[in-house]
Amino acid sequence: MTTHQSATTELSWPPEPDDGVHYPNAHDALPVESMFQFVPQSYMQGALENWLADPTTLVAGQMFIYYESGDIRSSVAPDVYVIPNVGNALRRSYFLWLEREYPVFAMEIASENTYQNDAGFKYRLYESWGVTEYWRYDPEGAYLTPLLQGYRLVNGRYESIPVAVDAESGECRGFSPLLNLELYGRRGWFRFRNPATGEFLNNLQEAEQGRLSAEQGRTAAEAALAVAEARIRQLEERLNNPPHP
Repeated sequence: MTTHQSATTELSWPPEPDDGVHYPNAHDALPVESMFQFVPQSYMQGALENWLADPTTLVAGQMFIYYESGDIRSSVAPDVYVIPNVGNALRRSYFLWLEREYPVFAMEIASENTYQNDAGFKYRLYESWGVTEYWRYDPEGAYLTPLLQGYRLVNGRYESIPVAVDAESGECRGFSPLLNLELYGRRGWFRFRNPATGEFLNNLQEAEQGRLSAEQGRTAAEAALAVAEARIRQLEERLNNPPHP
């Protein structure tokens, strides 16, 4: 994944400001939300980490991006975002003036407390930053129509990404050219899907469970093969050495 905003920044460890200002990694600007927001947020972050699997790319969620040196009010915490070329080391916050790479993908999960800010201030901010794709998802189906909406930057301005809506189920489907993934959402359920395979992406926990299941399956198959080979050897030995009358 590449970005047009700045050149690749090589970092041995994410830098932090040394200007005497305390930049908190939590404050009232990040309200507590319900499971409607937490469940899709955790899935999205884990699924994208697993999908991109790139040590040079940061996939984060609800971590502050500070964008004005010395001003703790100049901060925003997208629910999920992707920043290339900065590495995926753990951070307390992200400081834009130090790392110099902007998000290329941002997702906001609507709630009663946030949906208006997502549609107003954050929309304009992400557009001004040059965030290539900005998506919004309403897990309660109460604030957005349709409940999945996407925007792609074209000549410096956002244009809507087409979203198909199933008339019966209300399920929405869009496509992210940036991620090369389909986005599926309905009330209380969201998934990314690989268009090449038609399979929905697992998050990190689901992927690990799948890996363990596959490993257990291979172990069982190898054990069964070993038993079968031993029986074949026994049969061959009997055929080659028949008992004397």
